[in-house]
Amino acid sequence: MQTKTYLAPTKLEALLKIREEHGADAVILSERTVQKGKLFGKKPMVEIVVGIKGAEPEPKAEPRPAPKVEPKGIDEYDPTQARLRKLEREMQEMRALVQTIHAYITNGATDLSELPDMETPRIATTVDEHPLLRPLLQAGVEQELALELLRRVPRIPQNAAVDSLKRTLMARIPIGGALPRESRHRQVAVLVGPTGVGKTTTIAKLAAIHALDYNRKVALLSLDTYRIGAIQQLRTYAELMKLPLHIATNAEEVQEGLELFADYDLVLIDTIGRGQRDESNLQSMRQALQPVKGVMYLTLSATADTATLLDAAQRFAIFVPDSIILTKLDEAARLGNCINLALRSEQPLAYFTTGQRVPEDICHADAQTLACKVLSEVAQCIAKSPLLENGGYRV
Repeated sequence: MQTKTYLAPTKLEALLKIREEHGADAVILSERTVQKGKLFGKKPMVEIVVGIKGAEPEPKAEPRPAPKVEPKGIDEYDPTQARLRKLEREMQEMRALVQTIHAYITNGATDLSELPDMETPRIATTVDEHPLLRPLLQAGVEQELALELLRRVPRIPQNAAVDSLKRTLMARIPIGGALPRESRHRQVAVLVGPTGVGKTTTIAKLAAIHALDYNRKVALLSLDTYRIGAIQQLRTYAELMKLPLHIATNAEEVQEGLELFADYDLVLIDTIGRGQRDESNLQSMRQALQPVKGVMYLTLSATADTATLLDAAQRFAIFVPDSIILTKLDEAARLGNCINLALRSEQPLAYFTTGQRVPEDICHADAQTLACKVLSEVAQCIAKSPLLENGGYRV
């Protein structure tokens, strides 16, 4: 197998070049970001090393060292890793229990029967009583939810308490609904949501991943005829990736598009961005999507406040979304609002987006990622707390 290295400003451009030259015969061996250019003009570039199937090896060529890239969906393909991670979580829970018992003994307890149930240990019910409560509120978590979370976090030293809160958050944040990388039947996915949340860019990211990374046959369908710019944006992406695009304005034209793409692996449908209080137009769009039988994603921006997110989730419930895509995590000042949405919504989180790059800035939603981001904000609040300055209780 012959290897070849490609450099491009973005992963999308590199993959397009590889696909143009080698089609589906190229196998990606490694990818990394490198800095290219002069000292004060260096720019990040994506370097992808591929192996060409069926090609004769070049003489005297030394194998290129490549960084190890963990395959996507490793739990699905390597059950051992999943079991190891489950065992690690169980060991962390046991460690937290031992630390809790040690803390009670250190504080003078002699009868372990007095130790509260680890599932529902006693906590404070006011802002001033539990040291982690105020930082959670400052991170944007609603007080009712913060108190509920802290019922599972005993009064133990700082690191153990934060670890316990992290595990509690991870257990409570619902995750799921991402599109599988292959399917025996055609998949149809629709993105709905308020204006300005990034639906069209997210569609392009999903299209690039499934068409270029997974070598699937992908088609695009747009219901967004209200904004000319959005149609042109999606058309540009479609032309760049050489994907077919069908424009629809009503249910009949949507059905026509679905029939046109009957033999495709994945059809991604972009929709009109409507204000969440524009009930008449929301109902019209719902009627236009009647022929669609597929996955419905509610797309929301992490920059919106809690009230706006929950209101949008309630009003877009008429589309019966299966999962939620949270966009613009990189732009959000704090993410407690996303915790509020995740814990109060009936739908799991499917994807996060963290920028405008296509397709790099999207990933499967991950409870640990969201929990860690919020706890980072909590840690900053703790560091600024006057309780630490005057020798008070350290969480």
